[in-house]
This record gives sequence, structure tokens and C-alpha cells, in this order.
Amino acid sequence: MTESSFYTRLLHLSENWSVSKVDVNEKGGEVEVEIKYLGRQARCPFTKELCDIYDYREKRKWRHLDTMQYKTYLTCQVPRVINSDGKISTVEVPWSDYSERYTHLFSIAVIQLLQMSKNQTKTAAFFGITFDVVNRIMNRAVAHGLAQRDLGQVPAIIALDEKSFKKGHDYATILTDVEQGRVLEVGQGRRKETVETLLDKTFSKEQQQKIEIVVSDMWEAYLNVVKEKLPRAKSVLDRFHLVKYLQEAIDKTRRKEIKTEWELLKYSKYVMLKNQQDLNEKQRQMFAAINGANLRTALVWRAKENFKAMFGQPDLLHAASLLHKWQKEGNPSVKYIF
Repeated sequence: MTESSFYTRLLHLSENWSVSKVDVNEKGGEVEVEIKYLGRQARCPFTKELCDIYDYREKRKWRHLDTMQYKTYLTCQVPRVINSDGKISTVEVPWSDYSERYTHLFSIAVIQLLQMSKNQTKTAAFFGITFDVVNRIMNRAVAHGLAQRDLGQVPAIIALDEKSFKKGHDYATILTDVEQGRVLEVGQGRRKETVETLLDKTFSKEQQQKIEIVVSDMWEAYLNVVKEKLPRAKSVLDRFHLVKYLQEAIDKTRRKEIKTEWELLKYSKYVMLKNQQDLNEKQRQMFAAINGANLRTALVWRAKENFKAMFGQPDLLHAASLLHKWQKEGNPSVKYIF
């Protein structure tokens, strides 16, 4: 098998496309794979009619997946056709969008690493490309995903969540379909106007009336918009944020109580906030002392644990029973914090 036929096979080139030459630059650590169009006719990208080749564009280069340790590029003089209306247009190539400088497979590899690393700078360094290229690939992938979404079936349950970026100084609001586990839209900020725009941009007024449940945290803007724009939907506070508020209640109580219980509570912040299975022996002993003394901090901690236990029940009846018991107990320490 020749180098040309080897790459033709690996690239799964369609009819009339073939690798004509492979150049290896050992000093530069690069492989250049030249592709030629062999046919005399090609499809117009707009009318899809089979047209005569008009001419060929200047050679263009696309970054592809690496061959071994060598950066690999595809090059081609892409043909142009003239259709029955006399319009001249560039033929679509099977490995990329003509306007881009990287192939579909390279874009997929970048997105996959981004999903694992969650870091554009490190992803760019790994592939030896610029941050701007990674950012462009990411934005195109998001745009493509949003364009492909099907909202013919309006989700019954949606979620509004805030995400901080730029070291927590700015926020974005994420609108998701809870049952399908997919992002529907993203808006900058978390003000009431942002949420209203997200809902109007994603759903028609008729579709908004079909939404049954909106999951969110206790951010006032989210709750107010749901009440005003989605009057038929129920607001449900999500578990993550509720437990987070209870965690904050524990620490607020600890910081107040430490003034009178210094010996027991000093250096105890993470002892009271960490999961029990993650405590070391010294921390377990400290926790046992605080819990045994029946301090207010321990009472709030138990309220938080009892609340979390509701989510591990086998059915709604058991969970509702625990919730009723939790409410009946009153949890004065937690109410005091809020």
C-alpha cells in the first residue's frame, strides 16, 4: 500500500477525492497530505445540481489529527462550479467547512479534550494551537448543538442555574432541559431581564404554558420570573443549593458559638463541613466531642444530615414522611440562621 492510498483510506474520502501526494517534513515535524478532485463535474452547494468545473481556488491548508508525533495538514485546490443560473460557487469538501482551517475530526478531538480538561489554555497547548482557535471551535460546537436541538416536544421540567466565571465576578444563567440533560440556552448575567430573555428566546408563549416545573436556587430574580412568566409551573428548589445553604448555616452557627465554646470548636470548621467518611482519626475524635456536647453547631449539622436523608428513600411516601418529621421538629437552629 502506498502512502497516498494509505491516507485516502484513512480519510474515508468520497468519490472523486483522492490523495495525490504525501510530504514528510522531519525537521519541522509535519506531514502534508495533498488531496485532489478528480472529476469533471461536482455538486453545486446551493442548488445541489451536478455542474461543470469552472476553475480551482488557490491551495488551502487544514489542520488534521496528528500522524504519530507529526502534525498533519490536509491541502487542496478546491474546485469551483458554475450552476444553471450562472452563479459560481466553491464545492463543499468532505473533511471540513471550506472557510475553516481545521478538519471535522480535529474539531471533535479538541472538543473531547475540552470536556475532560475544562480548560481552553491547556487544550490549546496540548494541540499546539492558539487559544483563539480552541475558543472558535468551542463556540462553533455550541452553536451547532443549539441549531440541532428539537423543541417540538416542550420539556415539562426545566432548570435555571447560575455559573460564575472570571474569578466569580461575573455570572451566566444556564437554561437546561432536566429530563433530557441538555443545555437549551445560556445568557450573560442573572438579572430578571436575562431570565426573561432566555425564556422568550427559547420558548414561544404557547410553549411556556406547557412547562410544569422549574428547578432553581433561591435567587429572587429566578423565582419572580417563574411566577410572572410561567404561572402554571411550580418552582422547585434544587437539592444542591439547599444543602449548600444548610452547610453555610452550620458554619455561621459555629462561628457564633465559638465565642463561648472555644476549646471544643477551635479548628473545627472542616470537621463539621466534610463528609463523615472523609474525616481522619483526629477529626473523627474532634467531631465526636462536639456532637457529644450537644452544641448548637451539632444540632444544625444533624438537621442538615436529616434533610439529606430524604433523598435516599425508596419512594415518595417514605421521603414525604421524613420531610413531615423534619418540618415538625421545627429545626429552630436552622430557622434562626436564615
